[in-house]
Amino acid sequence: MNEIITSDYFPGQNCDCEARSSYECGCDADWTPTEVYKLREDAKQLALERDDALSQIAQAECRAERFCQERDEARNAIVGWENKWKCAIDMAARAERERDEALKDAKNYHAKMVNLINEREDARELAQQMSESNQVLQAEVRDYRKKEKLKP
Repeated sequence: MNEIITSDYFPGQNCDCEARSSYECGCDADWTPTEVYKLREDAKQLALERDDALSQIAQAECRAERFCQERDEARNAIVGWENKWKCAIDMAARAERERDEALKDAKNYHAKMVNLINEREDARELAQQMSESNQVLQAEVRDYRKKEKLKP
């Protein structure tokens, strides 16, 4: 059948047997009403629009799935960065504690060193005094030996 209908089409247009309807026609002419052809064209157009809409829906679903994957990847990245941040905070806190302990140890070491230096100075003074006492004693022993006329 001819699917392209012109504006001057009417049912039974090519009937050679001069019938008044498809029931009377014996020449196999086209008696399809014009509305049917219009509805068929509308149905084809609607089918094209439906296919286009389905294609757009499929594309939108693909984009949505890709966006969901990107969202999940971003969430995972954020969780990873949060974990790294927490680890960095823990490391910084531990470094601060170790620094404070090292400063405390350094202060204790400094105090001990000051005490040792003071003790060394005291020991030097004591050694100086002992040396001076020893010299005085030796001088006294010499004088005593001279006085008593003892052999050295």
